[in-house]
Amino acid sequence: MIRPFLKVTFLLSIVAHLAVAQTSSIVWGQKVLVNNEPYFEAGAQEGRNHGKYGSEYGRMLKLDNGSWLAAYTVSRNNGYLNDPNGGLELEVSVSNDTGRHWQKLSVLSDEGRDLDNAQLIQLPDKSILLACRSVRWQESYRLPVYRSTDGGRTWAKLSTIDSNEGKPGELGKPDKGAYEPHFYFLDDGRLSVMYANEKHVTDSVSYSQIISQKTSPDYGKTWGKEVWVAYEPGHGTSRPGMPVWTKMKNGKYIAVYEICGPEKCNIYYKTSADGITWPVGLGIIIPDQLGGPYILSVDDGRLVVTSNQSNISISDDYGQSWHKTAPAWDNTLWSALYQTGPDEIGIINSVRRSEGGHNIQVRFGKISR
Repeated sequence: MIRPFLKVTFLLSIVAHLAVAQTSSIVWGQKVLVNNEPYFEAGAQEGRNHGKYGSEYGRMLKLDNGSWLAAYTVSRNNGYLNDPNGGLELEVSVSNDTGRHWQKLSVLSDEGRDLDNAQLIQLPDKSILLACRSVRWQESYRLPVYRSTDGGRTWAKLSTIDSNEGKPGELGKPDKGAYEPHFYFLDDGRLSVMYANEKHVTDSVSYSQIISQKTSPDYGKTWGKEVWVAYEPGHGTSRPGMPVWTKMKNGKYIAVYEICGPEKCNIYYKTSADGITWPVGLGIIIPDQLGGPYILSVDDGRLVVTSNQSNISISDDYGQSWHKTAPAWDNTLWSALYQTGPDEIGIINSVRRSEGGHNIQVRFGKISR
């Protein structure tokens, strides 16, 4: 005869075992090279060290025809400080086999400026938009939008989400820029974008950086008024940035972002019922993540988050709790997550090279059901 307290202990141990057994996990496998921009000798006065840069900040998009695009930043010259026509560029590649092989399609340049922070979205008419940042540091900051009607082979300037223009050095100390745009669609079909915004540092109530949002009534041709997504009254030195947002299976939207400054670049999130009305405040921290976050909503409702901390975190309850699973890399930079199959996750990463700088790789993993 088993005593009652032993029965309870036994049952609790079974429940605990089942909880552990049912914890979501990802088993990482194949790595694929997307781009390995060659190292070159940088100019003597090149402060940003373009020669060792290689390629960074990869972002992907699945097209309606099943192909995948990848956009990333490359350095082929000594930068606009040494070359009036120089500057970081964006390259776009295509894969027709779910990311296993890649072929270069196009390059986007803005002479005399650095392009970076590319992000892609496909419109209902099958055209593709690419948003990015275009900067001359401490004098000119722009968030341009480019449009392609031929699958990413050619691009034309469509609009500017936000900008800040000044004389050389005028927009520094502190910087007053705009960075890291990220598109998503609202429930009513309108295109919306979030981005990091330093322009309010000179307001009478100063904010070092906030996350702003604008919505377009015409698929990116024009942009409406600015909405504040992440900020905290009385916390002007906090720096919410690098926003990524998506719609969850429960119908709500979730945004993740880093908060630098006093919050030391920890990762936070907040949710919205309509994707346009966000609660005031800095949000809720996601443990074990630091700098440069990205969030994926898997088709079964789970959320997957990564960051420059290299950890992979999964939530089975729409962000109420998180647990870590195996990382895809030991050293990540500006990673992004995508669902590439029914049980498959792809993570694109800027991988450190022995010769200096980074290249762009994708790694695929199986996520447990």
